[in-house]
Amino acid sequence: MKIHDLLPLLLLLLGVFSCEPPVVFTEAQPDVVPSSTHFQKTYQGIYLCTGDSATVRIGEKTIIKERHIQFESTLDEIKETKGIYIDGEYLYIEELDLPVPIEYLDGEIVTGSFFIADTLFQIGPKQVLKYYKGHQVLNRKLENKHWETSILSKDEQGNLTLWTTQLPEDLDQLKAITPVEDVSTPEHTRYLISPNIAEFRKLLDSKLIFEVCDYFERMDPSI
Repeated sequence: MKIHDLLPLLLLLLGVFSCEPPVVFTEAQPDVVPSSTHFQKTYQGIYLCTGDSATVRIGEKTIIKERHIQFESTLDEIKETKGIYIDGEYLYIEELDLPVPIEYLDGEIVTGSFFIADTLFQIGPKQVLKYYKGHQVLNRKLENKHWETSILSKDEQGNLTLWTTQLPEDLDQLKAITPVEDVSTPEHTRYLISPNIAEFRKLLDSKLIFEVCDYFERMDPSI
């Protein structure tokens, strides 16, 4: 891998839940469904993320995304790449705050490798899992006390689709299902909703505010 491809890949690997959700909820969804203490057994296993070729491991309480990355680059390319620099025998990537040992192949080319693992979800007070109609519903509490909700759906082959919220194409259609409060900022358009369970089911079935974010192909059902 060339060094100029490294930062976009890292942002992709770490960015599943890092963007600003355009639709948020007043509480973990669905509201009256009890929280789950673990992922359903049929969801647990090892998957390949087709978006970035990372490995995704779903255990009893966590979703972890990981990848081993190898790179080779010239010193000039590194100097020209923002957020990456060399100090002695190490390459530093500001996004990771991690020194990566490098090897000089000659006076102008270096190579190295590192392992990256990111916990995408871990069941706890601020990350609430619920099981609803065959789906695993992932709820993450934001700093403003609103909730971000994503959906994991399993197909007949055991592969998973990750759905995240999107801005509805027809806001009036959303308002016809549940009351909507505009909580936008100058930087981001955002709507706050508080659906009851019947309204949440309509949102889930219609996919009005949910879009496919990633696809995980099952590799091994065991952990």
